[in-house]
Amino acid sequence: MKKKLLSLVVFAVLVMIPMSVRAADFAGTVFGSEDRDMTKTTINGATITCPKSSDGKTATCFIGIRVTSGTAKAFSVDATLKNMKYDSYEELNGWTLKRPTQSGNNITFEFSNKSGVTAGNMVLVAGITYLVNNAAEECGIQFTKTSTVEPENPTNPTCRVEGGKYYCKNSQECTKQQYESECTPENPQTGSFVPYVVVIVGLGVAGAFYLVTRKKAKIYNV
Repeated sequence: MKKKLLSLVVFAVLVMIPMSVRAADFAGTVFGSEDRDMTKTTINGATITCPKSSDGKTATCFIGIRVTSGTAKAFSVDATLKNMKYDSYEELNGWTLKRPTQSGNNITFEFSNKSGVTAGNMVLVAGITYLVNNAAEECGIQFTKTSTVEPENPTNPTCRVEGGKYYCKNSQECTKQQYESECTPENPQTGSFVPYVVVIVGLGVAGAFYLVTRKKAKIYNV
């Protein structure tokens, strides 16, 4: 009887454990481009020149991905910057960019896309603008490492507030009212509270069943 009770409890707990799904693996190449038309690109390991603005204060170039197998939904890029530092970015083709982290000349980018890019496609992911350190020197970026990553919350809307601006589910800029309407959860505790209630109730029922069976066993033994 004890073994049967233990099996019931273990089954109830396992049923309530949330399952996680990782982003699908993919094979592909991250590349840099000097312009939106991808007329001049470079693959991993090479340095791409970032054309300067007319006043020589900023430089802009693009990051893209060429997928050869699977579906690309998220990846990260470690890179080394030459004569410039990160300033701002423009998201392209449904990709979302987590605000980059820079230490010295090294910078890390993380990208995610809910729909993903399938094999055989080559798309730009983001346009990155940098502040130029010295207008007389060439500016560029070299990718040192790329890898697949799991999106932080791939099933949830890409709502965010950044730089005092609001971005709704489609990652596009929106008003504060639209943001609060689309992105504020109505009952944020519901998802995490209900499973524990069910587990507690299940354990209570199992415990009561055990006590009853023990009481009956004692009666029969008299």
